[in-house]
Amino acid sequence: MSDPSAERHVLVLAGGRGERLWPWSRPERPKQLLPLAGGGRTLLAATLERALALAQPEQIVVLTARDLVAATRRECPAGVRVLGEPVARNTAAAIGAIAHLIGGERTLAVMPADHLIEDRAAFRRDLEYAFAQAAREQTLVTLGIKPTSPETNLGYIRRGAPVTDRVYRVAGFKEKPDRARAEEFLRTGEYRWNAGIFVWRARVFLDALEAHRPLLARGLGTLRGVKAADFEGALERVFPDLESISVDYAVLERAPNVLMVEASFDWDDLGSWSAWARRQPHDPRGNVVVGNVVPIECDECVLVGEGRATTAALGLKRMIVVHSDGDTLVCPLDGSDRVRQVSEAARARGRGDGR
Repeated sequence: MSDPSAERHVLVLAGGRGERLWPWSRPERPKQLLPLAGGGRTLLAATLERALALAQPEQIVVLTARDLVAATRRECPAGVRVLGEPVARNTAAAIGAIAHLIGGERTLAVMPADHLIEDRAAFRRDLEYAFAQAAREQTLVTLGIKPTSPETNLGYIRRGAPVTDRVYRVAGFKEKPDRARAEEFLRTGEYRWNAGIFVWRARVFLDALEAHRPLLARGLGTLRGVKAADFEGALERVFPDLESISVDYAVLERAPNVLMVEASFDWDDLGSWSAWARRQPHDPRGNVVVGNVVPIECDECVLVGEGRATTAALGLKRMIVVHSDGDTLVCPLDGSDRVRQVSEAARARGRGDGR
């Protein structure tokens, strides 16, 4: 094969809603479409820049919710294909569908659209390394991030026996732990954050799905051989009847041929206001201040004001105050992981947009 990159494809998963960044993030403007990357770029645009270093535009597919197709397409360079899911069915179905679309021995990298990675050179080197592993063996390759804190909102990968430099067998996957267990994971040095970035050959993944989730594999099997021009219509027919399950539960926690490449790039999932604030400039009192905000005697706060109205904060310490599009969030900085409850409560009151 003269040009291995011709067999490489990238799937960008862009269907998330990012509810923990409410009220900035809304169903019609989720986290990946917010300008949270460097230089005011959206996270999706930054993700596509990294993808384009690995594959040609025609070999990149962005999978999103059907109602986000138009907004997503505006962020995509010419040639990148955007497909809309008629209903959300989690990552196993999404990845399996695109594995059928590209088919055979072609290699597929999977990456979320809403993570912040600034070191593009290191990212490309690590993904090239993962592509080489996936091309050489019938393996499922995942990327692991060395943890810097005992995060409770991230999944973890337990490192197993070494294979080559920075490549390990996976000894197990651990879902979001409580604080005590997260601190233990950090202390042992055996665990890495699960970045949700994967590389494998399409056939290898589909074989694993057949072995470990046969009903889901059978449902997706009707997509085999569907022409690219007809694929979105086929998703409309197939997706509603599929099981909703993550690729971790469906395949990776069960398969014996999973390898982990230790990542060398910086990484943050920006999963909460406090996570976002860690990446922002701070004033002399430790505040993150963005937009039309007047802080008075505040310390270590996150203060955001969008629009013409002034957002003022007086005498606060370690608080979050965000005003955006007529809605306001006020909560302790340490409670930012619970902001999703606000969105859920708003929807329960019949305001599905979180407003």
